[in-house]
Amino acid sequence: MSQRFTWTLITSVLLALGSWTAADAKTGWTPAGNLVSPVGPNNAFALTDGRVISVGMVQDEDGWPATTQKWNPRTNTWKADAAAPALPGLYEGVAVMLDDGRVLVTGYCTSGCAGGANAELYDPAHDRWSLPGQMKHGRYAHAMVKLTDGRVLVMGGCLMHNCMAIASSAEIFDPADGTFSDAAPMRIHRALFTATLLADGRVLVAGGFNTAGVLAENETYDPASNSWRVNSPMKYPHRDQAAALLHDERVLIVGGDCGDGRPCDKAETFDPLIGRWKKTGPMGDPRQYAAAITLSDGRVLIAGGLSAWGNLWRYLETARLFDPSTDRFVHAKSMAAQRGNFSMTMLPDGRVMAVGGDAWNDEFAGTAEIYTP
Repeated sequence: MSQRFTWTLITSVLLALGSWTAADAKTGWTPAGNLVSPVGPNNAFALTDGRVISVGMVQDEDGWPATTQKWNPRTNTWKADAAAPALPGLYEGVAVMLDDGRVLVTGYCTSGCAGGANAELYDPAHDRWSLPGQMKHGRYAHAMVKLTDGRVLVMGGCLMHNCMAIASSAEIFDPADGTFSDAAPMRIHRALFTATLLADGRVLVAGGFNTAGVLAENETYDPASNSWRVNSPMKYPHRDQAAALLHDERVLIVGGDCGDGRPCDKAETFDPLIGRWKKTGPMGDPRQYAAAITLSDGRVLIAGGLSAWGNLWRYLETARLFDPSTDRFVHAKSMAAQRGNFSMTMLPDGRVMAVGGDAWNDEFAGTAEIYTP
């Protein structure tokens, strides 16, 4: 084989794999330690000193005890905190980090799975849990968003076992005095939806489901007027989807169940200036319970999730990158572990940590790993 032919063949292979540079060799995933206990979705928060915290929330009634744990970047290990959650026997809560670094946890599903009105606060600086005022309405499978003024909007969710009743109610938590007050209810009852803070301070609530089925309906909340506005429907219905705010102020929605009871590969973007949706290129593989996060360069990393091909169902280790300049997805390097219903958080240096989640055969993904763009 001639030298010229050999280099031509190598060049052709590289071109077939896509544009490649030496910098690409540094991208990908690296291990970030073994967890003390399982971690579900939206429950990993990066602290300003580089540590990552996951508060004690059990994801199902047969799960491990609720354990609050921190990752130390110096040792690349996780360690349990001493303080136990104030209400350790509850599960299916939702967490959000406040401006002062505390973490608010709301809602729960008891053994009978009626929505609970509990609220708890965890202070990582002092490893301490406390009980603020309770919510106005019990709920689980709901959503929370921290508003630009530091308050937290809590909305929707399930009220009864198996989500036989679903809420449209909304309320606002004020960290200054630790109390909840009623907000205007959503126009549509919904659970298992996404809620995204827009660049202008409004909140986009999209998809989910209620007794009518999987929803394409979406609406925006304006905290200045305490009012909701219904937008044009999404191109596809979505529940258990992932969402990310783009640098150009659009919102990307990917995957989930698009109405047929199976994971889908559909994706679309919402333009808040005109209140309308636009289809993007498909992800390339169906995924439900995935995680999405916007990188510092404006691309969106979508990783993991539950997928299905015919009768074959499996959690994914694969990842995709969405390019908002082309509205298309490309392959990213795969995680080491299969994950669904897991957490992703942005570290102070721009890297992304994937934490915990579900694996196959009712197992937990008991590790974390870090993606370098």
